[in-house]
Amino acid sequence: MAMMGDGEYINNVFNVGSMDDVGTRMQFLLELYELWQTGIDILDRYDRDTPFYAQKRLELEHAVKLLSYHMEKDYSVQEMKDRKIIDSLPKNGDDIPRT
Repeated sequence: MAMMGDGEYINNVFNVGSMDDVGTRMQFLLELYELWQTGIDILDRYDRDTPFYAQKRLELEHAVKLLSYHMEKDYSVQEMKDRKIIDSLPKNGDDIPRT
């Protein structure tokens, strides 16, 4: 019986799809964002008086900020492509050639 660490499955492990696969990838990133936001909320509610509270909160804040930037960056690139296509259309809908 082959194990994951044997190297037989190494190509399957790192086969993650393209960056354009926004369906499941974006869902995962949003779930991760919510998870980290929940972590901040838990820290604020229950762990304010524990050692390293400020450090843990700051780390989560930075992680959320980077993740947010990463998600917005991917979205804005696609948005710019869509905007160029839309802006290239005629102002009047009747002027669009029918195919």
